[in-house]
Parts: sequence; C-alpha cells; structure tokens
Amino acid sequence: MTFMKSKRFTASILTFTLVAGTFLTGFSYQDGIGNVYYQTKSQIYDDTTYSEQLAGHSTNGIERTYFVNADLEGSDLKPYVFEGEVTGTYTMNTMVNTLESQGYKVVAGINGDLYDTATGAPKGLTIHEGKIKTSGYAPEYVISFNENGAASLEKVNLGYSLKGTINIPTTVEVPVVDPTQTSGAAVTTPPAATQQMVNVPTDWTAPIGFFNIPHGGAKALHLFNRQYASTTKTSANSVEVILDAGSADNTEPTVGGTITATVVQVKNGTTNTPIGNNQLVLSAAADSPYAIPISYLVPGSTVEISVEDWNNGGLRNSREALGVYYVMCENGQIVSNGTNINPRTAIGIKPDGSTLLYVLDGRQPGFSAGLGLTDMVKHLMALGCTTVVNMDGGGSSVMNVREGGKDSKAVQKNSPSSGTQRKTTNGLFLVYRDTGSSKVENLHTYASQPLAMPGADIQLITYASNDKYESVALRNSVDYSVEDSAGTINQNGLFTAGNAVGTAVIEAESGNISTTTEINIENNITFTTNVQNLVIDPGKSSDINITAKFGYAPIASKDSLFTFSCDPAIGTIDANGLFKAAGEAGIAGNIYVAYNSVTKTIPVQVGASLIDFKDTTSHWAREYIGRLAARGIVNGMGGNYYQPDASLTRAQFLTMLSKTIYGLDPSQTVPAGFTDVPAVEWYYNYVNWGFANGIVNGIDEVTFAPNDNITREQMAIMLSNFTRSTELVLPETSAGTGFTDSTMISPWANEAVTKIVSSGVMSGYPEGNYNPQGKATRAEAATVIYKLILIRDNIAKANK
Repeated sequence: MTFMKSKRFTASILTFTLVAGTFLTGFSYQDGIGNVYYQTKSQIYDDTTYSEQLAGHSTNGIERTYFVNADLEGSDLKPYVFEGEVTGTYTMNTMVNTLESQGYKVVAGINGDLYDTATGAPKGLTIHEGKIKTSGYAPEYVISFNENGAASLEKVNLGYSLKGTINIPTTVEVPVVDPTQTSGAAVTTPPAATQQMVNVPTDWTAPIGFFNIPHGGAKALHLFNRQYASTTKTSANSVEVILDAGSADNTEPTVGGTITATVVQVKNGTTNTPIGNNQLVLSAAADSPYAIPISYLVPGSTVEISVEDWNNGGLRNSREALGVYYVMCENGQIVSNGTNINPRTAIGIKPDGSTLLYVLDGRQPGFSAGLGLTDMVKHLMALGCTTVVNMDGGGSSVMNVREGGKDSKAVQKNSPSSGTQRKTTNGLFLVYRDTGSSKVENLHTYASQPLAMPGADIQLITYASNDKYESVALRNSVDYSVEDSAGTINQNGLFTAGNAVGTAVIEAESGNISTTTEINIENNITFTTNVQNLVIDPGKSSDINITAKFGYAPIASKDSLFTFSCDPAIGTIDANGLFKAAGEAGIAGNIYVAYNSVTKTIPVQVGASLIDFKDTTSHWAREYIGRLAARGIVNGMGGNYYQPDASLTRAQFLTMLSKTIYGLDPSQTVPAGFTDVPAVEWYYNYVNWGFANGIVNGIDEVTFAPNDNITREQMAIMLSNFTRSTELVLPETSAGTGFTDSTMISPWANEAVTKIVSSGVMSGYPEGNYNPQGKATRAEAATVIYKLILIRDNIAKANK
C-alpha cells in the first residue's frame, strides 16, 4: 500500500495465489483464458488501474492480455471518442498526439469501431461531446457515456429527418383575355383558357438515411458536414444542396435536437461538392427517389434537420458514444459466440458502473495465440463484467497507456499482430484537462519481471508522480526493504529472491511516501538450453545458456542456479555453463544440465565431423548422413543402423528440418488442431510448428497424414516453404529442371521444384528424370538437408 496521511493505493505488482489446491502455487484459473501465471497491476489515475496478464489456454497455448479498469462516474477523468475526419484513418499514436496537442492528457486508449477499409467510415454511431459525428453505415448498439461518465449499452434507433419547402412544378389553367372585348361591355362568350407551368411552394418532409456516410446501394438521402471531409467525395451523378447553418457548431446534429439552415445553392448533375465549415450538404444519387425533390428546394428558404431517438430516448443524455462490432454479453447473459482465434479488442461494463478497456494479443506463436469470441467474453465476465461488446480486433487491436510516474504520455503496451499499429477510424480514450502539481504524491515501483526462481535477480525501479499521476522528480532517495526470508535487496533496487517459494513483499519508501511491490518466487519450472547438440573443435569453448519458464511465463533465472556437468573425457564445464572442449579429437560424450529432478542432456562431439552407421560406410550418401548425425539432426533407427534406402514420412522430414534451427522449442507452438496428430505422439509439436510457420499444410482442414511417405515433389515444397519461413534466399546455380519427366510434376509443385533444383539443393537421377511422385528415401532427405545447411552456413560466413 501507499501511505501519505491515508493517501491512495499505488502498488504496482499483484500476483495470483493458489486456488483450492487445483493448481500449482502462483496459478489462478480464470474462465476463458485458462491458467493465469501472473498479473501485474498499476495505478494510473484515481480509481483507474492498468493490468497485464500472461496465461496458458488449454487449447490455444500462451495468451497475453491488457486491460484498464476505470470508475469514471464523477471523476475528472473523462471518456473521449476520437473525432477526426470521418473518412480519415489514424494510428493510435496519431490519435494520442492529436489529443495531447489540443491540451488533453491521455491516460489510456484503445482502438474503436469496425470500419469500411475503402472509405474509413465506421460501422456504428459516433457521438462526441453530445454531437453526432456520424450515423454509421450499419448502426446497432453503442457504448454510451453520460455527462457523469457512467457507461451503458444502448440500442441505436435514431430517426434523421428533413423538413423544408420545395417548389413543385404544377400545371394550371390561366384565362386568356380577348382583346376585342371592350371595357365594360357585356361578355357574350366565356373567356378562352390555356395551360401554364408554375412553381407551387409546398411543405416537404423526408427521412435522411445516413449522416456523414458515403453513398452506397441504398439510394438514400445523405447529409454531410465538414466532419466528414472537405468535400462530399461523390463520384456518380448526383443532386447536392448546400445549406448554411450560420456556424460550425450549428452543423452538428444532436439527439433530440433540430438544426435550422438556409438553402444556399442547388446543384444538379454534380459530384464532389466542397463543404464549408458552416455548411451542410444534402446529397442524393441521380437515380435516387430523393434526387428530384431536393432539386426543388428553394434557395433562400430554411430547412429543419431533426434527430429523434425512437428507442425511448436512451441516447438523449449521451455525451460520448462509440459503435460496437456486436454485443457479446448483456446483463450477464452471453448472446453471441465464436471460436475463431484472433487478437481482440473489447469493452466491458461492471455492475458498479466501471468500465473495462480490453485488448488481447494474438497470431504470434510463442508470444500470444489469441482467443475465440466465446472465450474472450468468458474472460471479461471472469474479470467482473456483465456487459461485453466486441470491437474491431485482429490487426487493429492496440492499447496505449500512461503508467504512473514512468511514462510521459500514453504509449503502446501490447504487441499488434502485424508488428505495427494499423490505421483505424476511431478510438476510445480516457483524458483530463488540468495539469497536476509539481508535488510528489505517489510512488510507483516496477519490476523487470514479476516472477523469479529462488536465487534469481529482479531489478526494481521506483518513480514518483503527482496528484494526476504525471511523472515528477523524486525529492528524496528511495529506501528498499524486504523480509529476510523472502530475499535481499540493495539500495539500487536489485532484489535477489530467497530460497523459499512464495510471495516476496518489497517496500519502497521515499520521504513520507511508500509503496509495496510483490514478486512471486517459484521453483516448479521448465527450462531449455540454447544448444541442443554441440559439435566443437578440440580446445574451443561454448557458453551454455538457460531459458526458464513457469508454465508459459518467462521467469527470472541465472545460469548459476542450475547444475552443470559433463563426461570427463570431452572437457570441462564451470558453474555458469562455460564448456571447454578437450584437446583430443574424436571424442563423444554429453553435457548435463540439472535443476530439481530434471536433467537435460546435450550430446557433444569433439573433433569428429562425421558419424558412421553400420549400413552407411559404403553408401553414396555416407558423408551427408554422417555429418548430419554428428550435428544431431538425424538419428539412427536402432542397432547403429540408419536404413538409408528406406522411405521416410512427412512427420520425419518435418522433424529433420526443425532440428536445423538452433534453440527451437516447438512445444511452445499453438496446436494446429489436426485430428490425426494426437498430443501423445512424438511428432505432435513438430507438426504444430511446421503448420504455424507455413512450412506444411494438412491434407484437409482436420487431417495431416503424418505417417504418409513423403514424395520428392512434396519434399521440394517443404524445403521451399522452410526457406521462406526462415528468410533464407537460395542462390540459382542451375538454369532449370530440364527433366525427362517434367510434365509429371504436379502443377502446384512446379514452382517449388524449380526453386529447389535451381539452387542445387535437389537434383534428378542419372537417367535424366526427377521422379516427382517417387517416395523420397532417408538418404535423399539427409542429402538435401545437408546441402541446405551448407548454403545457409556459407551465407552466414559471408555476412560476418
């Protein structure tokens, strides 16, 4: 807790504890996302916190999510729906910078509504400061905030209408005076009459179909103001009427309000009319039923544009409103479902009226998989939400947050799936206006990691913030303390975890303000080494490094916490994993890395670059097989036999490819979901890895056929996909295939065969054929993989 005469809470890290003995210490289960290995939580404003979670989903694998919980009711922290030009698109950083340039301070923000990528127009209704910015092209629901910041889910059912005077051309009969009749004379015959066309002023009302939305197939009446763009952007023949509302403010419709404007100009057969700051433009396609009536509007006359809420006035008090993709949960009941795994953006509302802004990363194997919609809504419900809406997800999902004391402004916290922020139509932000004082009011201590092995080091950094959680300079030094049994910490904030498993509570104090930080200490870990097989010259050294995890979560460790040993004949290894090979060549043995009851074995070959099997000493592929065996990429089949002329399966060749990548841990890959690749099989992780990286596809959506013998053309396709996945550019050393059976190569394999053969990785037979459907042998597989590695290693040497 943070104390300064009962000051507010600002602890930066919270972790989960054991739940009913079902999970290991440090786990917490949350519906939808699975086992939560850790959660960090920091105060970013009064009654507003920012959290990150790392979890392990039982099917998808690792998940990372980010969420802001804000109680905005009565706060000076306000919701703000970004209101750039409706047809413009903006990155999150651009939106933050725009608001900051206007004098706002942004505490947090997420991307908003789904939008038409061709026009930038959002799907739903958008309201900012009580003004309607666009009707949306398919409005259904909005998340709405009233003047006090209270959030609600509202059904959109607005009626936009136009009332004005039009001159309707009307045929009337006009009497014709006979000039022969004298004044005062008796009229002996009725006067003649003729027909004449005159304009008859007539009151006219019409529905406006869309506000600040481009023309579409509905042939509706459209209304635009300057918020849309500088012009109407129409391209087809249209009738467009320019209206003058007197001021820019008067051009913005409000729910329940009426705009009075003057007809300035009626333009027939026109497109792309400029829109002035004080103007509105009515627009209808020439073949629309509204084109002729609006062409009859009378210049100089006034029109009224009204907006009515036909849904019991639920939007009349809306200060800010943002359209949603669709509603997932309402009043605690799930109303929509979906299982496709993607990055997600969502907004939740809790029973106490607080708002949850939520982003989940996805499409990043080994980092974060993503969730289906059903799991996402279950997770938000587990976080306390009873209303949940899905926003624009996928590559659009992004969250910016200003963490207390640390960040000068709201910065990106998640990892967008495309690697960069995508431009989107709008966003929802939490902002305030007034700058805080220069006085230190809060401390914030952040840990480099929230999890540590016993004996591992964690660096803590403490920042100060003012009453608005803005960064200010620390006035005094920081004193750290921790209970002796939990570990030690020096005055530079370096914490060394103790030997006991549990939670270390670290206090940071500066002046009369303090804060606490919690770090979970766990020893039930898994670990991998940076080297799985080692071929080393006599007398040379290699540093064995360890990466540890607690479940799916990275955990702070150091190499000296593990026990290193090796077979004496191959050399020596110190307590930090530095191995020095023996001076004698031709020696094989193992390095052993142990922690608790788990030992990893690393095969080592000192000096020898080739291993012979009983059946390869006179085989044409002896060198290729032997060199790969020395590197641990291929193995024998028992009894020191390799069986070079036997066929191999799709799963076996994929596994051989994976072993050419040092440090690869295929077990962290998201499951591909093939029904014939059960988790108990040795090839399970390798198939998942190959599918996730685009190296292989299934026979169909649910079948992989791992034990089918691989053909030579299938092998070429895997090799081609592997080079693309690893960004290996192959040389062209051969002019082309020119095989006698080139026509037998499947059309879908032609490009891959040409690429792999042209590079010299594969070749044909002495008879001049390629035999594309022939079953590849274990010797052929070893040969092509060795040649591929040789090309890769030569490129690496050339780039040094």
